[in-house]
Amino acid sequence: MLIFKISQIKKGVNKNMGTKQSLYKANKIKDDEFFTLYEDIANEVSLYKKQLKGRRILCPCDWDESYNEEIVYKEEGFVGPSNLLDTGGTIKKINIKASKEKIEKELALIKCNFVKFLVAHADAYGITSISVSGYNPATGKGVKFQDIDYSKYDLVITNPPFSQFREFIDTMFKNDMQFLVIGPLTAITYKEIFNFIKNNKMWLGYAKQLSGFRLLDGTLVLSKNPEGSVPRACKWYTNLDVTYRHDKMILTENYSPEKYPNYYNYNGINVDKTNKIPYDYDGKMGVPVTFLTKYNPEQFQIIGKGVQVEKTVRFKGDKATLWIEKDGKPYKAPFERILIKNKELIKNDK
Repeated sequence: MLIFKISQIKKGVNKNMGTKQSLYKANKIKDDEFFTLYEDIANEVSLYKKQLKGRRILCPCDWDESYNEEIVYKEEGFVGPSNLLDTGGTIKKINIKASKEKIEKELALIKCNFVKFLVAHADAYGITSISVSGYNPATGKGVKFQDIDYSKYDLVITNPPFSQFREFIDTMFKNDMQFLVIGPLTAITYKEIFNFIKNNKMWLGYAKQLSGFRLLDGTLVLSKNPEGSVPRACKWYTNLDVTYRHDKMILTENYSPEKYPNYYNYNGINVDKTNKIPYDYDGKMGVPVTFLTKYNPEQFQIIGKGVQVEKTVRFKGDKATLWIEKDGKPYKAPFERILIKNKELIKNDK
């Protein structure tokens, strides 16, 4: 029989716990070290050109560019609060003429693709200023996005750490900020994020999916990589205006029980594809999450998410998800569904 002192056992447990915590922290840091490709930024951000005019833009999660909160571009004549006040809030001794001069960091010196694209197009887009900051969790160096005074800015454009995506979006709303950011596709399923989408406070950007990312070591990970590397499935999230929210879907399918089976555990029907939504069904419908890229709040109402809504019946192994009914029994569970209602019902008089 082996006898250990309590202190030895505790020391062993604490050591193991410390190791697990260190591994968890390391995995989180690794999970956040994905850098956005210039072409993905250019393809998306350029679509908001008119909404960038006159804006004071901040890129707050770009420690590859700067650990400090600093201006990399400002138009001539603009003098922001950071130019006038010191950390104590008192007015600095400044050269007014110099403070009004244009600032523009050389493109060749810019590392962050977000900053590079914005600075390159700042004059053409009429951007007032561009600032950058960052925080490296591996070293603890830099400015955390939670500690920034957002009253100095109008718009945030960045690729925030995915491990803190919920907190980042919550920070944006707490500070009444407009934003255009990249996040994991799975964020649609986060309860907090989905509720913002459901309540029309944020929505998806234009791109179906980002083409890929570059890792810290320079490795390129593409969405369609012949070498078989697995990319991150990511989307743009924003509260800037997007045109598709004003476009109404043209619905061509009429409802019939044969085409649209009922759910076994919820009062609604299943719709396999967004373009198959029936124009004449007045009840609740479960549609794929891709519906969100076509969602017009004037045409449809979002009821909830499949796993979140209250079910009419529960059974062993249902995993709280929706189940399609067949012969009065649960038949199969489709991929996650968003439940909607059509606000502009078209009845067939025949």
